[in-house]
Amino acid sequence: MENFALIRSARLIEHLILLSGLRKRDDLLSSITLALSETTDVCQVEIYNLVQDGGQRYWLPLTQIIKGSGVRFLSDFLRMDLDSMLPDASNPERLLCLDRIMMVRTPPSTLQARHLTRFPMMLSAGATPWGVAELHSEHALQESDITAATQLLTLHSNMLDLLDYSECDALTGLWNRKPFDDLFYKIMPSAESTEPLSEKDDLRTPVPDSSFWLAMIDIDHFKQVNDTYGHLIGDEVLLLVARILKRSFRVSDRVYRFGGEEFVVVLRCADHDAAVAAAERFRINMAEFDFPQAGRITASIGLTQILPGDLPSGACERADQAVYYAKHHGRNQVCSEADLVRLGLLKSDIKVGDVELF
Repeated sequence: MENFALIRSARLIEHLILLSGLRKRDDLLSSITLALSETTDVCQVEIYNLVQDGGQRYWLPLTQIIKGSGVRFLSDFLRMDLDSMLPDASNPERLLCLDRIMMVRTPPSTLQARHLTRFPMMLSAGATPWGVAELHSEHALQESDITAATQLLTLHSNMLDLLDYSECDALTGLWNRKPFDDLFYKIMPSAESTEPLSEKDDLRTPVPDSSFWLAMIDIDHFKQVNDTYGHLIGDEVLLLVARILKRSFRVSDRVYRFGGEEFVVVLRCADHDAAVAAAERFRINMAEFDFPQAGRITASIGLTQILPGDLPSGACERADQAVYYAKHHGRNQVCSEADLVRLGLLKSDIKVGDVELF
């Protein structure tokens, strides 16, 4: 018994060391799921993220591991479907765990064969709810199991805070350019490969009848705002634009600030018209917003589809060309790169991998 305790303690230390060295969110999520399974006396671990869309919160299942098997990825932000996700109130115990920041135990019942222990997962030193880790076990968890799980989840929260610090824009809170390239690796397979991008235990399959699009957004006459009202008002404009972006796009869309007055959105849409409509919705929301002191400010938007085998630089270049056209032909408009090419207003120069197609 003493040897078993020493082995588990050593395993916990190994996992803590491993977690502290990870710098990618998927790796961190996979590792915390595996660590919870290997350092506690459980038969199954599941992790849920709490997602907010408008005034409603939903449970997004992220990972699962059953004793003796590998970690399975179930979903992520880019592939989430709010229509199929359960609202937070659908699971009172899980909601209680997160809202009160407390461990919640549920004994076996006719609906649940095993003991279920829920642990809150928080950010920002316990100030922001992130999700819930659910540990299924044949017996009630011992104090050593609870201690191990708590230590692991605390380190996971600290690591997420560090990633947010390095990958989020300090002014607006949006993603910065650092995590942008990784997105391309996650949302599509290589153009040359017929193998799925994910490993066999990755269930995050592409969403049917949808594709990914890149919208590049440039604030019109932003230099004039800074020159006229000063950089403090300019920063306020950027912050308010970020809020309009979050309000205009869905929670599954990824919004980035690339620097200065340039923003990028990666969105999932059924087709070209839906992508244009989403970008147009933001353009209208911004044009109708009355910025304090600065008044009405508009944005020019370039839109392009992310193609199989695309490089981040290639997609950004196509969207940037569409933005350039929009800014030199009236501003305050959405220009689709595909429409401009079809009308002969923009030269087709599609780069896929190392190949250029004319």
